[in-house]
Amino acid sequence: MIRYSVLFTLILFSMTCFAQKKKVIYKYKEYEKFDLGDLEIKGSIIAPGDISVKERRRKVFERELLKRDNFDKKIIEEIKFLR
Repeated sequence: MIRYSVLFTLILFSMTCFAQKKKVIYKYKEYEKFDLGDLEIKGSIIAPGDISVKERRRKVFERELLKRDNFDKKIIEEIKFLR
């Protein structure tokens, strides 16, 4: 009798072990939208003290290409002042 009960429990547990796994459905986070126009920032607006930027001389690059005789002088000036 004990054999039958052990055999029955083994068969019962083996069926649950070999059962198919449930299909898992993953749900990802949907698109999130921020309304930046609706944001409110607390604080006071102050004018900056002294912001000064010193102008510095521009670096002039010398290239052999510009020293050719048949190179247009207008093109040379435009190349030198490219930004």
